[in-house]
Amino acid sequence: MHLTFRHATVDDAPLLSEMGSCTYRHHFAHLWCRQEELNDFIAAEYSVAALQQSLSAVGTRWLIAEAERPAGFAKISWRKPVPEQTYTGALLHKLYLMPGETGKGYGEQFWQAILREARAENERWLWLEVLEANAGARRFYDARGMKMLTQTIFSSATQQSVLFVMGKALDEHA
Repeated sequence: MHLTFRHATVDDAPLLSEMGSCTYRHHFAHLWCRQEELNDFIAAEYSVAALQQSLSAVGTRWLIAEAERPAGFAKISWRKPVPEQTYTGALLHKLYLMPGETGKGYGEQFWQAILREARAENERWLWLEVLEANAGARRFYDARGMKMLTQTIFSSATQQSVLFVMGKALDEHA
């Protein structure tokens, strides 16, 4: 099935809140040692108020992918400094598919939409942070030409996780 993509607006904050909480819990809840820290993180990232602010921010774009219903979402920011580099690029903050929507070729369709968006913004680089523990996502990005640039640490009150910073030059053919 083919996805359609649209730019999210402030009116989509409730939908993104629901999707964000659902997808994050589905894909990452097992990595959190304490349920209350997970809940706090999700509230900070996916509350309607936080999303309304992000959706209104200059230089940030949210995409919603839809088939018969919303299938996933992404968040991208423009001209963000690439860690330990001398250049900027499009930062892919989030690329999540809803439970039950993986394995349908949607990831590749979403990836191509993100590349189109970044090129339309005249970005020369795309970069992201991916959890070291997220082997499936790392394989996905590696297969699309993303290279390891450096690593950083995400810290919560009681735990730390390694994040790999991956990047890719955006030429016309990739």
